[in-house]
Amino acid sequence: MGFNLMSFLGGAARAGTRGIEQRKAQRAKEKETAEARQWQIATEARADARARKARRSSDRKALEEQIGTMVALGMDPEAARAVAKNGKGAMKVAIGDLEYGRENGINAASYYTMGQKGLLQDDPSKAIKAAEPAGLSIDSEGIRNMYGPVDKEYTSHNEQIRAITNKQLKLTAEDPAYVTLENQRQALYADIGAIAKAKDTSGEDDGRKFTEGTVRAQISQARADALSKYEISMNIETQVRTGLQGKGLEVNLADLHAAKFLRGGAGKVGDPFMNDSIVQMEKDATEKLQSQAFSALRDDSQNANNTVKNITKQEYNQARQTLEEGNIIRVPTEDNEGRPTGRFSILMYTGVPNQIDPELIGEPYIFLTQG
Repeated sequence: MGFNLMSFLGGAARAGTRGIEQRKAQRAKEKETAEARQWQIATEARADARARKARRSSDRKALEEQIGTMVALGMDPEAARAVAKNGKGAMKVAIGDLEYGRENGINAASYYTMGQKGLLQDDPSKAIKAAEPAGLSIDSEGIRNMYGPVDKEYTSHNEQIRAITNKQLKLTAEDPAYVTLENQRQALYADIGAIAKAKDTSGEDDGRKFTEGTVRAQISQARADALSKYEISMNIETQVRTGLQGKGLEVNLADLHAAKFLRGGAGKVGDPFMNDSIVQMEKDATEKLQSQAFSALRDDSQNANNTVKNITKQEYNQARQTLEEGNIIRVPTEDNEGRPTGRFSILMYTGVPNQIDPELIGEPYIFLTQG
């Protein structure tokens, strides 16, 4: 059989053409798939942004309503906004104080006043959110006296809670004996709640449940436990801490952890002095951490030592996998549609849900500044 060169070449050319066309079709398909995926990602980002915007709008409305309630109950508007900056918990406590005062003929608003204070550590930046020209002053002693002495029905519970707390101070949190004692303490909290509910069928009992000694003992125990995680020990009687060398940051982080622990237990009982103390602990720790962060930023203004870590939005949302407590981060900001704004926020990662800043409630960061 003869070999037809022209036929062979023609067949090869047709095969080559088909191969080119198939590759073109494949590339076109891949491009279409990639574009569809990008469109899907963009659509999802816009949907997420709209959802975040709706939540922020709802949060702002709720915030203004709470501020309005405090003002209606007699608080100075400026003081009410300062309380709001301390978070939902602080507003709930303050409204409870104001309502109790009104019901009992006491001007509880006088316990919340504004006093002048300078910028944190003389920081020159006027854009720092946490630095206000006037600071909120809370008369905790006045509030405590307003509620009067602890009801005798809670005396036994207070004695037991103090005894349990003192025993726990001699143990580590991992000790089975510590866990057993903690379960006993939680049961006492529940019992106090049941007594309060039986005494006030409206379910809005604002009276004292803890003595001052019980509050201070529980705060000391929570602080000691939190400090031990950073290998810092604390003498409960003198409040002197040891093992502090180079751990100034850790001391304040420990206070945030202690406040979180107290919120989950003693804070649920509804004692006004305890709740005021928790809010104040969170506020003080946050301000000290901000001050330490500003100092670190000034010392490394060119970021030569990588004091500030640049992260993506995804890393921001997965903080516990990518960051360490005390890390200062720079994260890009987005508009309401999820598009980059070209700006950024500088925050500190704490590992503890924020209960102070309305813009960061529930997120493990504290705000520093924007750029």
